[in-house]
Amino acid sequence: MLDFAILGLLREQPRHGYELKRALGDLGFWQVSFGSLYPALRRLEKQGFIEAAKGEGRRKAYRVTEPGRIRFGEMLLESGDDSDRDFQLRLAFLGYVAPQSRLGVLEDRRTALQDRLHGARRSFRGARSGARNPDRYRMALMERRVRSTEADIAWLDELIAGERSAAAGA
Repeated sequence: MLDFAILGLLREQPRHGYELKRALGDLGFWQVSFGSLYPALRRLEKQGFIEAAKGEGRRKAYRVTEPGRIRFGEMLLESGDDSDRDFQLRLAFLGYVAPQSRLGVLEDRRTALQDRLHGARRSFRGARSGARNPDRYRMALMERRVRSTEADIAWLDELIAGERSAAAGA
């Protein structure tokens, strides 16, 4: 996912390593060390997805190449690992894909969350009815999972409705 995030950020504009590290942190869910960042930059450069140009002083400014743009688009639409972090990272760059593809990504996420919600509700009901004296903190945690998943689905429903509305108006 680091390669994907780097390509996405460089698709926006050329950046040097320090700017990339800061921008990854600004995404709000990605902290990366220079010990991970620079090997990833070298790997992407070796694959021809990015190129470095001499910047200020000793700094190199990296920019995405055309093959890198193509690879980024492929990565954006690949099935992820269905984790919250994976989806959030893809969402950060979803504006780069066609509206119908965006809608597909959002609907796939909604389906995955709906499945998660069914499982969470089933677990919560089972724990509530199966134990004589259920632990209130465990129950609170299970209820929180149900509520937060319901909230995520409602939020996605708004994004999906907005995407459909934009497509209808286009």
